[in-house]
Amino acid sequence: MGNVKKSLEEIGFNVVEAENGEQAISIITKESLDLVISDYKMPLKNGLELLEQIHSDDVLNNIPFILMLNEPYEDVISSANSIGMIDYLVKPFDVFTLSKVLDKVLPSDGGESL
Repeated sequence: MGNVKKSLEEIGFNVVEAENGEQAISIITKESLDLVISDYKMPLKNGLELLEQIHSDDVLNNIPFILMLNEPYEDVISSANSIGMIDYLVKPFDVFTLSKVLDKVLPSDGGESL
């Protein structure tokens, strides 16, 4: 997540990072977040399991969720879409690709971010 964190900070986001899926859900339930970007492959709870847990919670299910994948796995993308994923990114990606996805996901006050 290091490069993603750096890219998000360059765009102007405050970033909270988790080491694994269990830590992620702990942070998500305690923090007020505008967006979750999760790697599909994480220890203890993968990104799809994290998405399922978020979207089964009445308080958390409105947080936009973006999944990062090493390859565009159609079965994972299909499952994630049916659960409530907003969009996905295939690694590696650059700050411009990230910015385009964020423009679709987060409301802005005009114009594109990059």
